[in-house]
Amino acid sequence: MFQPHQILQERYQLQTQLGRTGAGRQTWQAIDLETEEAVILKLLAFNPQLEWGDVKLFERESLVLKHLNHPRIPQYRNYFAIDESVGSGLPWFVLVQEYIPGISLEELLDQKRRLREPQAYCLAEDLLEILIYLHELSPPVFHRDIKPSNIILGQDQQFYLVDFGAVQDRAKAEGASFTVVGTSGYAAPEQLWGRAVAASDLYGLGTTLLHLLTGTPPAELPQQNLRLQFRDRALLSPGFADWLEQLVDPSLERRFTTAREARRALQANLARPTTPIASVNYGRLAVLSVAGLIVGGSLLLLPRLPFFDQFVPGKPNRIDQGQEYVGAMNRAQQAHFLENDRFADTLERLGLGIPTQTSHYTYSIKNLNLGNATFQYGVARRPGLKSYVGAVFIIPPTFKPPAFSPPGTGRIEMTSAQTRAIVCQTTSPSQLPPLPPMLNGYEPVCVGNTVELNF
Repeated sequence: MFQPHQILQERYQLQTQLGRTGAGRQTWQAIDLETEEAVILKLLAFNPQLEWGDVKLFERESLVLKHLNHPRIPQYRNYFAIDESVGSGLPWFVLVQEYIPGISLEELLDQKRRLREPQAYCLAEDLLEILIYLHELSPPVFHRDIKPSNIILGQDQQFYLVDFGAVQDRAKAEGASFTVVGTSGYAAPEQLWGRAVAASDLYGLGTTLLHLLTGTPPAELPQQNLRLQFRDRALLSPGFADWLEQLVDPSLERRFTTAREARRALQANLARPTTPIASVNYGRLAVLSVAGLIVGGSLLLLPRLPFFDQFVPGKPNRIDQGQEYVGAMNRAQQAHFLENDRFADTLERLGLGIPTQTSHYTYSIKNLNLGNATFQYGVARRPGLKSYVGAVFIIPPTFKPPAFSPPGTGRIEMTSAQTRAIVCQTTSPSQLPPLPPMLNGYEPVCVGNTVELNF
């Protein structure tokens, strides 16, 4: 049997065993001694219990990975066989692929973690982008086993789709006898009788999102006429819930046909105008609440910040956490107002997953009774730390002459309502709530012993 530090093919030194299924399948993290890079080795034993279909799937995974080139799919490195003298009396097939440092979404679920809608939207966008690539290859490639354990949240805060052991390309599927693959609860109904199409992967994405949003495995969700009932188990906007419902429709004919269509529908459903303010994409704005800036009603996209820090185990609270969280709360409030015409009154409704209390700070929201301003607090719980207050003000519509109005027409234009935001920090360490900012004309300003922070 294989052991840590054992070297295979005079090149790959085994480090840590990551998984094992019976005596015939093993997965190891290893070091490529030629490149000094970490890699993953998937091993399949050619033993009497092995079915020929398993060998074909293993070879197909190697062949398909070899021809894929996408930054969110682990790259193919090598494929070889080792003889009985090395494999404890059995020959083994070995697939070598890129190692993705990170944590699987199944591990997050095991820790009783759940995603909020903005995070689920971000995951959906990333996975749909990968599926568009796979499904639009010639011939198309279908993953057939999308589930939390096959999605890695990398250390770079990006999502990766891994484990192509059930992969099928349509050219080989047409006219062939099928092997039923997939995981119960996540696999689309048509996969149970051996059929897999692009919409099958979309179903797997949908059930994965439901598990991450509700904390309940899809096989355990209640059903009505084979439809999964999930709306009462997670706080979701109507547009996102509608989109999820179509994604996991048991009828293949009523489901989205392609990943590109699903992405288009996601963006359309989450861009419903609800106020005189311009139509907005709430899901993307919610992501921008931690990945960018909303300044004066305009969006400025920045590189993604560590959006999922609160889900990664063992990561300590940072001293500057209060500043980052209050800024994120501000931006999420702007997104919430654009979508709902009102501010969120609790952290839970804000949907960022920020707790009310950490080891360093206490977080809270206070809205003015008139509904025209909201204040986000991050109050220090330890001596030596500064406290923070963020504010979002509604700037009412104003009237102005049109930019190019013919003389004598007398027409005027009404500007859209906008929001203005500010984050203030106490000038010295304080464990008391700071004084809330105020409006000076149409511009927010910090008051008392606080100063404005620039993001």
